[in-house]
Amino acid sequence: MKAVIYGIGKMYRSYFSNEDFLEKGILQRGIEIVGFADQNIELLGKMVIYHKKSFTVQCIDNFPKESIDRIAVTTKLYFHEIQMKLIEKGYKEEQIILLEDIFTDYFNQTIHLDKFGGKIGIEVGGPSKLFSNIYETCLSCDNVCFSSKTVWMQNETGCFTYGDRKLGKMWIDEASDMRLIPDRSYDFLLSSNNLEHIANPLKALREFNRVVRPGGIVLVLVPMKEKMFDHNREYTLFEHILEDYERNMGEEDLSHLPEIIEKHDYDMDIACGGKEKFIQRAQKNVENRCLHHHVFEENCLRKSFEFSGLKVLDFNTLMDNWLIMGKKLNMF
Repeated sequence: MKAVIYGIGKMYRSYFSNEDFLEKGILQRGIEIVGFADQNIELLGKMVIYHKKSFTVQCIDNFPKESIDRIAVTTKLYFHEIQMKLIEKGYKEEQIILLEDIFTDYFNQTIHLDKFGGKIGIEVGGPSKLFSNIYETCLSCDNVCFSSKTVWMQNETGCFTYGDRKLGKMWIDEASDMRLIPDRSYDFLLSSNNLEHIANPLKALREFNRVVRPGGIVLVLVPMKEKMFDHNREYTLFEHILEDYERNMGEEDLSHLPEIIEKHDYDMDIACGGKEKFIQRAQKNVENRCLHHHVFEENCLRKSFEFSGLKVLDFNTLMDNWLIMGKKLNMF
């Protein structure tokens, strides 16, 4: 199936900034991109790169109709307006699709959205935009955070919300010691860009296991170091976090700080305010939890799940993150 991408404005840049992820969705649909088009004459003739190939942005009229099976429109806001203009040009309605639909279909398959319908869950360190579709399909979702006021959110209502929707309850507790939460309370647990902030990740994963029911799902996302300010650091070995677990490492630990200070890419972390302010904040990490104690890769994550009594169901990429999904075994 041959398709032309229509529109290379803001939404195009948003989608194609994650080209690898989008490409997987496009390929899964059996789509081959054969060109790029735009109605803005100022963009015509512009060169774009996709899948290591160069394309010249053209007027849609330059593409023979018989050579196109689909036109994938990037803008949702003006989709119907563009659709009507293309129909007037002789294209059929079913030929004109929204690029977001391709993206969303693959996204939902990657997070295994079908496993969360009507289920009761909990998130650690939420909310996360990457889990927004899960919020919409699950029955309810509580949240646990070390404080009601963090760098990322403020919540003193006792309710966990996303947008205008109340999802569930807000627990104030440590991810590695959720003593307020009874065993086997939830069907699933979510964690996005959170595990790397925890000094004792194996202790946390065992807690993740404890609070889900047998057969329950644990879905964890951690950042890919190549995509962020940790790219100069070494991957954390499983043996290292196992030693931390056996020593019952606490959140006050700053043993990784010298390495982080040396190898942190401050230019990629504009929000930190520079090296001096970063160090000042890091020295109070037990209060703000901003440090990335660990840098994860597949082998360490798989071993960590297995150690924690979680059978790995999937390991994948999601945007700029590693995704690992496990199922609780009956051993804990």
